[in-house]
Amino acid sequence: MPDKNIIIRYAWDVFIALCATLSALIIPVGLVLHGADETFIGVANALVTVVYVVDVGARYRQAQQPAPRLSGRVRRSPSYVWGGVALDVLAAFPFYLIWGVTPLVLLRLVKLIRVAEFMRHWRRRQVRNSNVLRLAFFIYWLGLSAHWITCGWVALRDHAPGTDAWTRYLDALYWCVTTLTTVGYGDVTPANNAQTLYVIVVMIIGVGVYAYIIGNIASILTTINPARSRYLEQRERLTAFMHYRHIPRALQQRVRDYYDYLWEQRRVFDETKILKDLPPSLGTDVSLFLKRDLIENVPLFQGAGDAFIREVALELEALVVMPGDFIIRAGERGRDMYFISRGTAEALAPDGQTLYRTLSDGDCFGEIALILDQPRSASVRAVTHCDLYRLDKTMFERTLSQYPDIAGQIKTLAEERVRE
Repeated sequence: MPDKNIIIRYAWDVFIALCATLSALIIPVGLVLHGADETFIGVANALVTVVYVVDVGARYRQAQQPAPRLSGRVRRSPSYVWGGVALDVLAAFPFYLIWGVTPLVLLRLVKLIRVAEFMRHWRRRQVRNSNVLRLAFFIYWLGLSAHWITCGWVALRDHAPGTDAWTRYLDALYWCVTTLTTVGYGDVTPANNAQTLYVIVVMIIGVGVYAYIIGNIASILTTINPARSRYLEQRERLTAFMHYRHIPRALQQRVRDYYDYLWEQRRVFDETKILKDLPPSLGTDVSLFLKRDLIENVPLFQGAGDAFIREVALELEALVVMPGDFIIRAGERGRDMYFISRGTAEALAPDGQTLYRTLSDGDCFGEIALILDQPRSASVRAVTHCDLYRLDKTMFERTLSQYPDIAGQIKTLAEERVRE
């Protein structure tokens, strides 16, 4: 459960971003559209000023607090935080109350630096939706830029007397969109040198924006679901291989069913490799989260201690068994034991027909033959797709060698179960 203070700080950052966006929209309008609703703009500026002053106090308080050593947030240096306080003071200063409508009020837009910082932090934390957030944030900045360019054209463009403010804005917005998208119908053209220079700059920006949009959309489409791309590529290689090697159709279908199941369960990744890529302590914590309950359910391992369970969890190997496949067969030497993470299997007598019992999520089997080095006394066959964890005999004996007391206890319990 997230910390309450983190949730409050996150909500406050969102609120500040909304206020900064409102300022970025109304300040340019107030400078160039003199017929706009000045009452609304004045009230909005006053409310934003109050919010910014409160935010200055919050940032000042944060600057005086030492950064925690362990935190889910990125540590900020004191100079960075104090620099943020300075920018917040500049954004909160009420220029409009002292000098009225003046270009100095544009200094309030430095608050957008805080918005950019918030977006960067949000995207870094939301790994799963990183590409979607990148597109959403790009649309946000593109919309603000188009608004500013529109306001600049309103300031430069001459309109017929009596044209209301919002008609002038819509005409300018139409010109801005056609220019940025490189459509350029040519029905709106510059009439003087200032407008010509402005159009040239906007056209250059428009070409860059157009290329950036195409490149990013292509990148997002190729990276939005990399697991699916790897899955389809692997399926194509398998199909080509089975066709080249003349694999029977029935066997080909079983192979396809296997990979379809992996895709449906999002298990196209290699769990063992992912855990090995993590730092040892973090990999151990993830392994314990995934496997602790399974290990503790084994009667022979109960009371073995956290250290032993941790070692066993690190040795477990994930695998998938298809319906109808035998996981172990009666009479073979016990080289491993299995834990069922998901699925259903049936324990059968050596004749392969008599049902001993049904195994499901959380059950384990094969531990007696593994510990006592005896032949398997029963067969186990998968009824459904089974997600298993396998404990290899060699690895298990290596773990037991580090815990001789537990090894003796486990062997004694196994012998008692055999006698019973």
